[in-house]
Amino acid sequence: MPFAVFSGLWCLLIKHLSLYWAANPQYSFGWFGPVICAYLLFIRWITRPPIELASAERAGWLFWMAGFALLPTWLVEQPNPDWRLISWLLSLEVVVLSLCAIYFVGGRSWFRHFAFSICFILTTVPWPTSAEVFVSQSLMQVATSVTVGSLHLFNIQALQHGNVIELKTGLLCIDEACSGVRSLQATIMVSLFLGELYRAAWQQRVILVLSGVLIAFLCNVGRTFLLCSVAAKNGIASMSKWHDPAGFIILGICFFALWGLARFLSGSLPRLQSSKGSAPMPFPPRKAIGLATWLLFTVLGTEVWYRTHETGETLHWSFKWPASKDHFSDVLIPDALGDERRAASWTESDGSRWTAIFLKWASGSPGSRNRLHRPEICLPAAGYKLRVDRGMITIKAKDLIFPFHAMDFDYDGQPVHVFFCLWQDRLISGEQPRMPDHWDERLLGLELVLLGERNLGQQTLEIVIFGYATSREAEGALRRQMEDLVQT
Repeated sequence: MPFAVFSGLWCLLIKHLSLYWAANPQYSFGWFGPVICAYLLFIRWITRPPIELASAERAGWLFWMAGFALLPTWLVEQPNPDWRLISWLLSLEVVVLSLCAIYFVGGRSWFRHFAFSICFILTTVPWPTSAEVFVSQSLMQVATSVTVGSLHLFNIQALQHGNVIELKTGLLCIDEACSGVRSLQATIMVSLFLGELYRAAWQQRVILVLSGVLIAFLCNVGRTFLLCSVAAKNGIASMSKWHDPAGFIILGICFFALWGLARFLSGSLPRLQSSKGSAPMPFPPRKAIGLATWLLFTVLGTEVWYRTHETGETLHWSFKWPASKDHFSDVLIPDALGDERRAASWTESDGSRWTAIFLKWASGSPGSRNRLHRPEICLPAAGYKLRVDRGMITIKAKDLIFPFHAMDFDYDGQPVHVFFCLWQDRLISGEQPRMPDHWDERLLGLELVLLGERNLGQQTLEIVIFGYATSREAEGALRRQMEDLVQT
């Protein structure tokens, strides 16, 4: 029973994290996490120490606290699978329960022996959004600056605009895929794995991690320089065939460089000597039955709660592209954004220039949502400077109330007015649609739990307007245009 219960727990965790691993290329290395955890547990099992008697009182309290926390965490996870706080809470709860189980059957010696192998899964959990944005933006900025300086040394003309490099053949954007954050995260995981594999001392493990960070950064700068050189010589389009192979080469170089460093610091792999006379103690039967019952209640109760509410149609809308406007042209955006996506620019009769980006995620595919693509995050990377955050405004169109986050930017001395709307499809109750009283994303996520709504569609609309001197003029123009730009 304990084996079945903890297998179910880990299956729930891996199922949740796999949404990130499958949808976000930045975390695709996470698929190796469960395999590495299982391998490290296997080699630790071979060399397990003698058991010690466990003092179960404090561990028991911790065990039940983590167990009871599974229910609210799993309830909130259903409509908010992309909420990274929930990912960390669920991961920590499963890790704490597993560590307590190890302690119950082997005591403190087993706890110390197996702890790293179980905690290793935390390397695959997505970083907190604020930390990831800070690291990726910093890496993009530094990589762009170093690359432009290196190009100048080789007499290749290049200008930097934020994280965009202007070459004589066109513009090259250094985005998250080129920032090095993906190779940085994967390299940290590899560094920790090699340190455990070679049973290195903690000082050697710190050196491995720091060296991995440095190697990943240098390799990524080399990759960016190579891509810019190819683009400057053969055109921006020629870079596509080099982009992915260069990324795989970076990961290969990082792995073999760290492997060599691990061998240099720790010598050859330690010989595994099988332990004798260290069979585990029986797992406490009351805890096994209690956790199994609670886990079953958590999963089934959550399904009953949401399935009883998933009976109505959803309220949603779409963007109506003004193709008849002057100078209407589509704008290229990454394929990874949304199940449906389109961006276009056009000119209004008063001479103002508008750009709209519409992204839609279908119901049932919440794992593919990427909350990092927001104007306050993406536009500064392209050379825009945020001047004023005007907070939330509401605009009525087609009998719907649209919440927009209004911001004023500056681009090369020109005022730019940006309006961003995040819309969560809602279930229709009777004839009148239920609209939330607030649009704070996380409060809305908690409200969805109370309403029993999950796996609903989501869409975002971002409108960037050039040509108005004041934000009031831009907002007034948007209010006039919204009735023609949306359809229900």
